[in-house]
Amino acid sequence: MTSDKLSVVVRVDVDGEQIQIAATGRVTTSSLQGLFPVVQRTKSLGGGLGVEMDLSQATIDEDALDQLQGYAALHEVPVHLAAELTNVTALPSRGLQTTSRAA
Repeated sequence: MTSDKLSVVVRVDVDGEQIQIAATGRVTTSSLQGLFPVVQRTKSLGGGLGVEMDLSQATIDEDALDQLQGYAALHEVPVHLAAELTNVTALPSRGLQTTSRAA
């Protein structure tokens, strides 16, 4: 079971000329707002090394996946997910729930 808190590790493979940003925990639309600047900063400091995101060990909310895929395509950052997207979760609707009580 993974934590709801997003944890990010940046791995630099100088010989392979690759930087990997590996995340564990839960990826939500809110946590993406913290992850995207890490990716941008890593790309700017990478000195031409390729940057990829490894989210295969994270749980990804379905609405966050859409944003993540758009970002990855726009910024040309490969994203590795678990096989067959088994780590993507669909959340229940966040609409207002009301209950009625008999007096």
